[in-house]
Amino acid sequence: MSWNWLGWLSWICAIAFFCYVIHYIRVKQLMLIAKTKKVFKLNLVIRYVILLVVSLCWLGGMSYLTFFRPVDINNHQQTQTSITYHPLQMGNNSDDFYYVLATRSKSGKHPIVSYTYWAGNDKYTTNSRYGSVADGSRIVTLDASALPWDKKQLEKEDAKTGHAFAAVMDVKYKNTAINGLGLKANHSAVTYTLLRVPSSDMVSER
Repeated sequence: MSWNWLGWLSWICAIAFFCYVIHYIRVKQLMLIAKTKKVFKLNLVIRYVILLVVSLCWLGGMSYLTFFRPVDINNHQQTQTSITYHPLQMGNNSDDFYYVLATRSKSGKHPIVSYTYWAGNDKYTTNSRYGSVADGSRIVTLDASALPWDKKQLEKEDAKTGHAFAAVMDVKYKNTAINGLGLKANHSAVTYTLLRVPSSDMVSER
C-alpha cells in the first residue's frame, strides 16, 4: 500500500484545521464584542497568534513537501534510480541521415531544444532540460556528468551500438512515509535522456 494516503490525510487535516482556526477567531471576536463591547483582549490575541502560527506552519510544511522539496538522487533511502538502454535507429530527411532531430524553439530568453529520436521502431522526444546529446569521444555530456551513470555499462553500450544509443535514467521516489507526506511515493521524480551519437553530423537541426 502506498504511503500517499498519509499525505492526503495530512492535507485534509491541515486545511480543516486552518478553517477551524478562522472560524474560532471569528466566533470568539463576536462573543467578545457582544459581552464586553470591546474588540481587544490580550489573552485571546495570544491564543489567535499561536493557532495561526501552528496552522500556517502545517500548511507551509505540506506545501514544501508536496511542491518545493528538491529531488536528492544520491539519497538512496528516498529514491531509486534505474537506467535503460536503447540502440538508436537512423532516420532520414531527404538525403540527410541522422540519429537525432534537434528542433530549436524561437521564443523566450533561454530557447529550449527539442530532441526527437527513434529506438525499437518507436518515436521518442525529450528536450534540453531533461536530455543532452553526446558526440565525439565523450560519452557523457558536461550537463549530464553530475548524474550517477554506470560508466562501465555506458562504455559497453557505446562499443556494442557503434556510438549510437539512448540511455534513459529514471529517478523514482520510494514508498516511504516522508515521500507519502509529499504525495510522491512510487511516483517518478525525474527522467533524463542521454543521447549518444558518433559525431555532430548525425544530429539534424531545424
